[in-house]
Amino acid sequence: MVMSMKLGRTSLLSLFLLMIAVCCTNVSVVNAPDGFMPFLSESVDVSVDCTTARVDVRSMVMSTNISLVHFPREVNMSDSRLVNVSQIFLMFSTVESRLTYMFVDTDPATAESIANDITSSMMEIAFETDFTWFFTEPMPPVVFVNYNGSGKVNLAQYTEGLMPKCLAPGLGGFSLTFVPMAQEPNAFTTINAMRLVGPDWIYQMGVEYSTTIPTGTGDHTINILDLLNVDSLAPSPYAYIEGGYQSVVRLTISSDQTVSYVSCEPGLAEPPNRGWRYQPPEPDTYLEAIFTFENDPSAVSPLTFTFSGTVVPEFTTLTTITLLILVATAALIIKKRFPKI
Repeated sequence: MVMSMKLGRTSLLSLFLLMIAVCCTNVSVVNAPDGFMPFLSESVDVSVDCTTARVDVRSMVMSTNISLVHFPREVNMSDSRLVNVSQIFLMFSTVESRLTYMFVDTDPATAESIANDITSSMMEIAFETDFTWFFTEPMPPVVFVNYNGSGKVNLAQYTEGLMPKCLAPGLGGFSLTFVPMAQEPNAFTTINAMRLVGPDWIYQMGVEYSTTIPTGTGDHTINILDLLNVDSLAPSPYAYIEGGYQSVVRLTISSDQTVSYVSCEPGLAEPPNRGWRYQPPEPDTYLEAIFTFENDPSAVSPLTFTFSGTVVPEFTTLTTITLLILVATAALIIKKRFPKI
């Protein structure tokens, strides 16, 4: 048991260090223009790795408008104990639950004491989960305090119950994919609060899971709606700002061999028309495509992208990717608060 904990902690820290190094060099990708975040931003991200036949799927909504996305009411985000907390990340799966705090300007002992207080007085009640301290780790200039809990036997049911606590009634849009996606065997639901500078929090909620695609050489069709377990996809009315809906589907395809565009549904389009857009792969082993609704909120179906390439028939154990959001946003916070790092 002790050895298992040490191994888990070591791999966790290695992932932290690796992802922070990568994300800090790409921080501009997640920056938003002024006036963007008070509205709702929603995204679907599908990542295809042709060298392992693995597909990672994530659907997420995000906002600083607490009437749209927020923590449950049992969590007082203005509590003075949170003054040096820059991020609170929770993950729930059928296997386990996780809770992580990121502190700034705080020594490890103080951070752990505060986190213990917050966890027992607010988090366990709000999320109906018993958390056990796992480890505290300083990674200057921040300190992470981590907790584990038991998994949710019925993740889809838990997610369905969590959504009214964290999302505005009638939010719709991409959030309608959460419960269907949570039915996948290795899915996990995340809720995240972070702040870059000042007292305002940015809230995120989403669901992720991993699957595989058929192997072989030739054309491969990625059916976005099938991966989301829905019949159609439409933007939330709250995601509209002048110029269009902030609702984006992103698809990335990576390989160690050449990949190329074949076709897509709906077809390719340039703003202000909704549709797919993509850049010819450079290098030719990486392809990225984006579908945007622009000013058209009507539901889209079908939503597919076909590429040509070789998908290797290699099975790999699906490793946990629960920390991708956590570490990416942690890197952003560090970059904003400590720009010289």
